[in-house]
Amino acid sequence: MDISEIKKIIDQVFSSDGFKFLNFFFTCPPSVDIKLNKDKEGINIDFTKSMPYVKTKRMLIPLTVYVEGLFLGENSGSVKLKYFPDLHFEYAGFTDERFGSDKNISLESFNNQINKEYPDEERRKIAKIALQYTNEWATIVSQAGLNIRECGQVHRKKLKQDCEKFVLENIKNSKEIEAKSAILSFILIYFVLPAVVSWVVKKFLDNFFN
Repeated sequence: MDISEIKKIIDQVFSSDGFKFLNFFFTCPPSVDIKLNKDKEGINIDFTKSMPYVKTKRMLIPLTVYVEGLFLGENSGSVKLKYFPDLHFEYAGFTDERFGSDKNISLESFNNQINKEYPDEERRKIAKIALQYTNEWATIVSQAGLNIRECGQVHRKKLKQDCEKFVLENIKNSKEIEAKSAILSFILIYFVLPAVVSWVVKKFLDNFFN
């Protein structure tokens, strides 16, 4: 790869569309602050303000995952993702297909629980979208090499909180849920949405952890 090709990729990374690899788009904000630190273990690259992010579309929903930093060791490294455990990789075997790879999780029983819990169409729609994002979060976590069964209660509580934040952030960014007035929008964003997401995440992760 010559300098002109590298320059082209960098230009794409900083563009609004981002740099495409497979079905993913890697985008970096116009201005980022980077903290670079090297020690005996390797090199740490942390984004201290605006963060790069990866976008894709899975199960017909837009998915955004923010990158907080990178660790580059001698033979392996890790990607520090917002709301996720670090994603570890070996230089020789790492491919971008590993990110968000498919996992066979049946959502039918969860959809049935949603239908029973929420008879109204509005909350049911929110819950089913939240279920899709929760499933994607769990899929990525399962690829990060985290042994769920070894996680203590404190760690599991932190994972649930991260999952809720991830789901809320992606639903708001997707703009699939909209209210008809400013007042209803306030109620939806600050009361209805968090409550429904919390319920969905708890139901799903209680099953995922066991």
